[in-house]
Amino acid sequence: MKRILLATTTLIGAAGLYAGTAFADTPKVTVGGYANFEAGYASDDLDKSPTTLQYGNAERPQAFRSDTQVDFKIDGKNDSGLGYGGEIDLLADTSTDVQGRGVNASKTMVYMEGSNWGRFELGSNVGADGTMKVDAATIARATGGINGDWSYFANTGEQFLAQAALPLAYGTLNSSSFYNFTGQHTEENLDKITYYTPRFVGLQLGISYLPDQTNRGQGAGPDGFGTAFGPDRTKDHAGEAANIFTGGINYDNKFGDVGVTLAATGEYGKAQNNLYEDLKAWNAGAKFSYMGVSLAGSYGSWGSSNTLTADHSTGTNYWDIGLAYEYGPFGASITYLDSKFSCGLGIGGLEGGAENGCGAATGDNKFHNISTGVDYKLAPGLTPYAEVSWFKETTNGDVDGETDSSSEAILNNKGYVIIVGTQLNF
Repeated sequence: MKRILLATTTLIGAAGLYAGTAFADTPKVTVGGYANFEAGYASDDLDKSPTTLQYGNAERPQAFRSDTQVDFKIDGKNDSGLGYGGEIDLLADTSTDVQGRGVNASKTMVYMEGSNWGRFELGSNVGADGTMKVDAATIARATGGINGDWSYFANTGEQFLAQAALPLAYGTLNSSSFYNFTGQHTEENLDKITYYTPRFVGLQLGISYLPDQTNRGQGAGPDGFGTAFGPDRTKDHAGEAANIFTGGINYDNKFGDVGVTLAATGEYGKAQNNLYEDLKAWNAGAKFSYMGVSLAGSYGSWGSSNTLTADHSTGTNYWDIGLAYEYGPFGASITYLDSKFSCGLGIGGLEGGAENGCGAATGDNKFHNISTGVDYKLAPGLTPYAEVSWFKETTNGDVDGETDSSSEAILNNKGYVIIVGTQLNF
């Protein structure tokens, strides 16, 4: 019996030692995430009972919103210095994700990196154009200012460019829910291969490749694309691009107390249907910081990306600017967005805006938003915040096809959104 006990103890000890060694060599897993709660109050012209020609809906002013996510980060390094790992961000709300980021997860990716040759990321993650981009929202506090959560509470139509974002991050131009810029084809969820160079004297390059605008997860997109056997490889999705490259160049450096960040990013893809324009869009931005004060802004152009060639779109673009201040646990910012969404002239001079998210409108639709926000780090990971956004939408083109202008103001809208919330990061 003593020999059996001794042998058993030895085996258990050896197994424990081996297991300990094996686990020590495996990547380290870190669990984190956030839980965010918002109380919103919205008031705009379209909150009144709309007519059949209006795009808004009669709505009450107040609403609550929650956004929760659990993140798993995996990091390891072998003896030769190869860094590797991944990230899995699981959605953890009591409803489906309004941002169109998938049913289970918003991010699933694997990475490999080395100090001499750079970093590769494989899977569903923000592309190089998104991570390297600089605009006013880069320094915004609270929910993100002009690119923040005000849009979830606003009552508005489909035909305005309401965020400082390039097409892949915003959503497809011909989507019936164009205004839902975080919907249907959010770039973060699309499968891609991304490469970043090492940063040298502040300079870094990045490039991403995507097969198309629907290839995500195991293949099926949120609009039903995909098959029971794998990814959808159809070549003719109207209004969408394929063989897409995104990327940019970013310079980030500090000179004493002055920080400087400059970035130029872009997206390019070939139209899948020859009746549509190719995806060609770019953004150039800059950020300057000094002693807790930051100034940032950008200009972005969509050109005629993904629109019907016959619509003769004159080009969609935006510019933004922002100022922020941070002192200890307190932060404040004010950001401004000015955009023009081109609805085109239509086929043969007829109204053709319906094909690129304009409904029946043609011409240039203008959007303005000014957003102020404050936040305070009350405790480690706990940040209450408040934000107020004022927006105005103006349709300058033909809405009803008539020569008079009696109906032209129906799509116009202006209003404000107040958000008070608390975010817990863990």
